[in-house]
Amino acid sequence: MIGKIQNLLIVLTVIVSATHKQLLAHASNRIIGGQLAEEGLAPYQISLQTIPGAHLCGGAIIAKEWIITAAHCVTGWPVEFLRIAVGSNLYKKPLEVYYLNDIFIHCNYDQPKYHNDIALLHVNTTIIYNDLVQPLALANVMLNTTDPLLLTGWGLISLWDPYPEKLQKLLMYQVPRKECTLILESEFPDVCVDISHICAYVKRYQGACHGDNGGPLVYNNSLVGIHSWSYPCADGYPDMFTNIWYYRDWIRQVQRGQKKCKYST
Repeated sequence: MIGKIQNLLIVLTVIVSATHKQLLAHASNRIIGGQLAEEGLAPYQISLQTIPGAHLCGGAIIAKEWIITAAHCVTGWPVEFLRIAVGSNLYKKPLEVYYLNDIFIHCNYDQPKYHNDIALLHVNTTIIYNDLVQPLALANVMLNTTDPLLLTGWGLISLWDPYPEKLQKLLMYQVPRKECTLILESEFPDVCVDISHICAYVKRYQGACHGDNGGPLVYNNSLVGIHSWSYPCADGYPDMFTNIWYYRDWIRQVQRGQKKCKYST
């Protein structure tokens, strides 16, 4: 009897081991599908980090004292617990680090549904520009193109791995809002896609994931979107971005000190 139990345990161990290997293989195939970004490709790219240097989200430099990211990336974080890493494709080895003195979250940010998912971060010292650190212009027209859009970030490239140390890039394509709405709302009834969103997609197993949030979507050297959410990561559905063109007036008002909705000081 003992011998039969031992044999059964051996068989079960082999089955579990084989299944585990299959799952690992499947996970390794669920790579976002991007490539390593060339050094200097995205000098506007930032890594939003904890003070010890753990990567949280992406973002972009839009002026000498201003960073743009997603509201959900900074909600709940005291300003003194965050920093901005710039100037390197290696988020653990930044060219320079800046600290924050203010966080401005859109007053109508709706966390459960991620409406108005946009925030501006004000750094406490002027950002020094060079070849690897540059601001990104804001989109001044409504995006409507079939040309590729550039997404960069340090988001997950497979399900069970840590964030990649090196910056990744991916070319995506705009999905018309009506088409995007039909795709998403047929599967996720609580999703609402409107003019404040941009949908982008490539194909299954390619797209944004955790850690890319807040990161820049760029077209024609202009910031058109920041990554808000994916349903789920690179699993055959469009990724959702906050439409920068829609929020350009809000951004300017915050920069001029005309908006009182401030998260933290």
